[in-house]
Amino acid sequence: MERLTIENSKEYALKKFKEKLPELYYRWNVLHSEGIIKILDILIEDPSIDKNKLFALAWVHDVGKVISEEGHAEKSIEILKQDFDLDEIELDCILNHGSSSKPKTKEGEFFRYSDGLSLFLPEIIKFRFYGEAKEGKSFEEINELIKKSYQKYKDKYSDSEKATILLDDLFNKLL
Repeated sequence: MERLTIENSKEYALKKFKEKLPELYYRWNVLHSEGIIKILDILIEDPSIDKNKLFALAWVHDVGKVISEEGHAEKSIEILKQDFDLDEIELDCILNHGSSSKPKTKEGEFFRYSDGLSLFLPEIIKFRFYGEAKEGKSFEEINELIKKSYQKYKDKYSDSEKATILLDDLFNKLL
């Protein structure tokens, strides 16, 4: 079995998303993956952490959404295990990328923070307004949802000063 690399994970995810998801969700997943990579690059200063491993995971961590939004982390693991050999860090990052999860590794912690913080990058917010407006939500409704999301992540990431400072910085740039 293959190990994940940035190149093969990106190719794998793009193919799965393109085949199985509507165009809007395909584009969302591409932006979200790129956003996680940007945030990981900002957050990780520890040279002992393999950023490339986490960058590769950014592409494939949500591949389970081609089956279902619910339980997508577990479904991602099921799909990926068909083609890749996943180690403990990779499993931890994928299974625990949600805001309420409790990763067991320092890599998992960084991945968890990056998953949520990526949602506040300008290009993600712009796309969110586009997508949700297309689905019929008003500007005011979307704005309120973003504010609620900010408060959720502010609470969930209160255990990391660095993550909350970056969240505040990203959110304040939106105002």
